[in-house]
Amino acid sequence: MLALMVTACASNDGGKDYLLRHASVTLSQAADIAELNGPGRAVRVELGRSANRVFYDVEIVDVTNKTRFLRIDAESGKIIKGLVLKPED
Repeated sequence: MLALMVTACASNDGGKDYLLRHASVTLSQAADIAELNGPGRAVRVELGRSANRVFYDVEIVDVTNKTRFLRIDAESGKIIKGLVLKPED
């Protein structure tokens, strides 16, 4: 099951509205980009912001229950960074 969320950063410039205005990549597209980057399915996608960059954090789980996280630029669709975590016991 894919859980998709939009989370907003509290800020003076509109929070969620700011994020949505600056995200030319859709939430669904971000999940697709992440899934094309390696094995597994996107199980959670969150829209966020750091300074002037708007991004999606995507959680991906593969068939061995290995979880990895990708941060995708919401304007360009490029992967900013990735992190692999060990499966939970």
